Amino acid sequence: MRRKAVAVTMTMAALATASPTNARAKAVQRYRAVVEGQTFKVVRYDDGSVKVMDSGVFGPGYGYNQRDRMRQAAKQATGCEVADDFDQDGKLIGTLRCAQGDQGI
Repeated sequence: MRRKAVAVTMTMAALATASPTNARAKAVQRYRAVVEGQTFKVVRYDDGSVKVMDSGVFGPGYGYNQRDRMRQAAKQATGCEVADDFDQDGKLIGTLRCAQGDQGI
């Protein structure tokens, strides 16, 4: 039983360190973007990742449309598309994919 507990603990530690939010990337730029009347905070990190936040995300109406608006906010703020995104605690987290030679705004 002890071996199983150690294996589970080590697996969870490995997964936690692989998360982009735990990579200790530094925020390079912060933006506010308005999409369809809704205001989002967009934070761009030095490792090429992005985090898009909105207060009240888990209220009524959260779904694919909300995620799409968050992607649009990131593109509006940085000039780059969001790739490999996922939700974490009501935040959209992903990697920025910019056109070759384009570093966004």
